[in-house]
Amino acid sequence: MSELPIYEPLGPNSIRLISIVPGFSSETIRCSLNAVDMNQAPTYDALSYVWGTELSDEPITCNGKKIIVTKNLINALRHLRPLPRWESVISWPTDHDLHSIRNAWRGFATNRQEKQEHTNYQQNAIWIDAICINQNDNIERASQVKLMDVIYTNAALVKIWLGKADDSPLNLYAEQDVSLPSQRRQLWRQRPQRNVPSDAPFHVKRPGFHLGQYGKMPVILAFIAQALRNVNAGNDHRTELGSSADTIHRNLLCGFPSPSSKEWDVIREFFSNQWFQRIWVMQEVVLAKQAIAIMGNWQIEWAAIGQAAAWFQGNGFALPTITLRGEMEDLLPVSKAAAMWHMHSTPGKRQPLLQVLQDFRGRQATVNADRVYAAFSLAEETRRTNHLHPLIEPAYDKPYYEVYRNLALPRGRTSPWSSWVPDWSQQKMSTELISQGQRVPVYNADGNQYLTIGASTDPECFSVQGVNADVIQQYGDRLLSYGIQHKASKGEHEFVLSAWKLAAHLIRDRYRRGSNELSIKRTLILTLTAGLTDTYQPIEEDLGFIDAAVDWLLKHFDHQIPVSNLSRDWIWLKSIWTPSSAGRFHKAFTRVCLCRRFFVTEGGLMGIGPDTIENGDMIAVLFGGKVPYVVRQLGEGRYLLVGECYVAGLMSGEAVEEWKRGGQAEFFNLV
Repeated sequence: MSELPIYEPLGPNSIRLISIVPGFSSETIRCSLNAVDMNQAPTYDALSYVWGTELSDEPITCNGKKIIVTKNLINALRHLRPLPRWESVISWPTDHDLHSIRNAWRGFATNRQEKQEHTNYQQNAIWIDAICINQNDNIERASQVKLMDVIYTNAALVKIWLGKADDSPLNLYAEQDVSLPSQRRQLWRQRPQRNVPSDAPFHVKRPGFHLGQYGKMPVILAFIAQALRNVNAGNDHRTELGSSADTIHRNLLCGFPSPSSKEWDVIREFFSNQWFQRIWVMQEVVLAKQAIAIMGNWQIEWAAIGQAAAWFQGNGFALPTITLRGEMEDLLPVSKAAAMWHMHSTPGKRQPLLQVLQDFRGRQATVNADRVYAAFSLAEETRRTNHLHPLIEPAYDKPYYEVYRNLALPRGRTSPWSSWVPDWSQQKMSTELISQGQRVPVYNADGNQYLTIGASTDPECFSVQGVNADVIQQYGDRLLSYGIQHKASKGEHEFVLSAWKLAAHLIRDRYRRGSNELSIKRTLILTLTAGLTDTYQPIEEDLGFIDAAVDWLLKHFDHQIPVSNLSRDWIWLKSIWTPSSAGRFHKAFTRVCLCRRFFVTEGGLMGIGPDTIENGDMIAVLFGGKVPYVVRQLGEGRYLLVGECYVAGLMSGEAVEEWKRGGQAEFFNLV
């Protein structure tokens, strides 16, 4: 009988599915590949994973032929493959230390060795892009990529491969750690605790026991289980944090080890997994009906991981997206996992295209054009259409900068990169002033004027109408790093002190003209936070936030920055009875100012702008833009777009109102 070919031509609505033959881990992977019509497809699963670049030394057998796949994929196939239903398969007894029925992770995590019948492992056919798509056929690749959102939406279960698990015992308690805080010793290795439920994640089962003796996964599962307990407990356990010492108390209340414990390195490594960083996996898990993560022999419900990540992010455990200097302690890189979960939980599972692009900017992609193409299936703008404008139709033969420019403005392009075209392949070091946390923009610099595009004979120029509002006169150094949680860095001290000196110059100048000194000090706080609190609320709607700012400034600068007269009289009495809320200002200030500069203008205004600003740059309010922009005049009516900025006194349409009273508007030809 002749061998079946691995690939046969596919119909326009067809895909291939893999069936994996049961076997032991030492046996060669054998599978069959069959084409099916999407409308008549059997129940199937889909794999979400990172391809990897290293090829496996061992081939797999598919339709009787040997093919080479990456090492990461063959590892995934070994753990997806069902074991034979024979007595020779060894499984855990129910009294095993890690069996799910006797641990806090029961209900969301199980181990393959618990299964007598192994019926929950890969019985369905499965879709795996590297095998199911003929990677040597570019036409087929382009056609199948357009079906990927449907493939993952229709899959009964999306299986996320996170890699092999490390089962080797963890050396968390070296001899030099004899002086560890008593809380850490109690949670992990001393006698069983009293008054602690036996199914609590960090409950000590017997003297000398700790989860780390079974490797990293039990520690990871314990963290996730405790985070889920806190989700179910609501906000009753939360306290406001003041000094770094409060984090020890917080962790104790939340059921976690102290911030300096080495166990945090284990859960931090888990959330640093490459899978969370990749672009294409975003749609794969967001569109899934149901998803599980597989790490070695462990299966974990994706919902548990997502909810835990969101809880860590919302309760002060999230590592900022910009790399920090200093010890990370109990901060975790959960922002990408939390973003996936938030979108997965969003009705309709879609967001505005710009928000998706902004999130993808910090993720990894092998092909830069995929930062745009992968966003289409998650964008609200493409919800009701299968047809895209020809200029943004996926085409991998175009240079990626052309793809980005066509998305920004559908016209042809032949010259080097224009300043008004975002480079989605580069992570933006500063946060967006209008962020994903704001469903309704809080700024209105353009006074609701409609975008007005001017005619230009230069095809590489984007001409837009606006108002020249001011000119940058002086600026300070940029903020390059900041401290962990409430520990201010040297860079923060220098940044704020520099901003104060520039603001003090305005105070001296305006004092002679009768301006209110308190108003200028308050404006400084508004500028350093872009007018928003740590929870993205306008500061004028949260009067206690000014108190938090004053508290932080006094703690770090004493009377170098005289802001005590900004506080309400009762703040000092309040501070006796309640913990400090200074961390609220610290969070808002660092979020806004990282990789930006503080500046003052010729008109006496304060602002925060890009780190590339120069003296003499103009502050322009462009019609259709909710924030002002820094532009640099190049001559002959041409401008370079430097970036967005916050300028206190221009954020509510003031420049537009002045224009309506007889000012001048012009067309800014951005190149």
